[in-house]
Amino acid sequence: MAASIQSAPSSPRRIAPIWWGVLLLLALAPIPFGSNRPWAWSLLSLSTAMLLAAWAIAVVRGSRTLVWRKALTVPVVIAFAIMGWVIVSILPETAGSAPIWDFASEQLGRPLTRRISISVDGSLVALMRLAGYIAIFWLSVQYCRNPRRAEHLLILLSWSGLAFALYGLINFYSGNTHLLWFERWAGYEDVTATFVNRNHYATFAGLQLVSALGLGISSFRAAWRVSDASQARAGRIAESLSGRPIVYLLIAVVIATAWLQSHSRMGVVAVGIGIIGLLVLSSATGLVRRSWWLLAVIAAIGSFLVIVSGQGVLQRFSHDDTDRFAIYSIVTDQISAAPFTGTGYGTFAEAFLLYRDVRLPSASTYTAAHNSYLELAAELGLPAATLAVFGILWCVGLCLIGAFRRRRDAIFPIVAVAASLIVGVHAFFDFSVQIPAIAISFAALLGCGVAQSWQSEAGGDVNRAGSAARS
Repeated sequence: MAASIQSAPSSPRRIAPIWWGVLLLLALAPIPFGSNRPWAWSLLSLSTAMLLAAWAIAVVRGSRTLVWRKALTVPVVIAFAIMGWVIVSILPETAGSAPIWDFASEQLGRPLTRRISISVDGSLVALMRLAGYIAIFWLSVQYCRNPRRAEHLLILLSWSGLAFALYGLINFYSGNTHLLWFERWAGYEDVTATFVNRNHYATFAGLQLVSALGLGISSFRAAWRVSDASQARAGRIAESLSGRPIVYLLIAVVIATAWLQSHSRMGVVAVGIGIIGLLVLSSATGLVRRSWWLLAVIAAIGSFLVIVSGQGVLQRFSHDDTDRFAIYSIVTDQISAAPFTGTGYGTFAEAFLLYRDVRLPSASTYTAAHNSYLELAAELGLPAATLAVFGILWCVGLCLIGAFRRRRDAIFPIVAVAASLIVGVHAFFDFSVQIPAIAISFAALLGCGVAQSWQSEAGGDVNRAGSAARS
């Protein structure tokens, strides 16, 4: 489990242009509707490819060393296996080709090339997007071995979260008739910031919220250690809260207000679980001492936010979701029809039309299963989908182990676990993680957590200074 090749943490004053490029992408990606438009996700994928190529060139030239650990072998192999499977699914005349090609040949009166995927274009676009997310994860692993850069990531997500929350709240209370400079066509009664869908913004805000809380907790802990231990406990707490800790806790309150005003039921539940996970891990690892006053303060702040901003979401819990459960039933049949091969990555919208029946009487068009696990199984097949989820869980497991093993900087794997809880729970009821801006934010946080999940002195890290720090 030790690191075999490792660049040492560099001076905070040194410039890492590739890493700043990643941070810039994370800051800008949410603006064009979460980058959930063809031109936006294409530009995002191109940018990540360029950053990855620049990093690879730096490694080849010797100006940067490779951050590697044996435990990374599993997710790396799985990532290449999944991408390889997607490529196989679009190859011509592959065993297990979809029957729709035979039917289409009969209807058109001419032979068509048979493939596993029912849409080559759809699979290629989805593969492009997936490769971009994997690239962000990888770059985050490479650059967040430096704890200062890991902190840069949380700072970026916290302050950008504040900006998006303020925009969403101002837009909401001023009438909510526009989304950016476009006439709003959905979400009139919700805070969605620059996203179209309230569920998507709730997940996005949750990732930023746990980042801000993580910075607030870690900076409070750092201030507590150097505070005057001879003074009364209340005075020491007040002293430790002043400055940086209170700033990030206030940022968290603003983001939480916007998050609750999104009125997303499962978004609130998933983010709530993520916050609980953050606090439990912080307490279990000794980052936060167990104390009744802390629990009382958290309960008071939470109750205040729910009273002020949570009434709308509480009312929505009484609404039923008959359409959603009908979709799940149909998608289950879709999986049963091609359990091993699926219909091709990125083909759900087309494939769902072939299986849709009277169980879903609504006239609405559905381009997602509203359950990312079911959708993944329908597209990739059960074996590949299971492998993909296992790869993510492996990384989460590394973060969880790292949270208990780290003597310092444990907040980074803790935040990564909290982010995984948010995304993982919400994925059972929605498809927020499939929105590009959310996917790259999660990928960056998970990569950061993995990078900080093992101690720098463990395994004999190689001390490489100078040009390696500048890449």
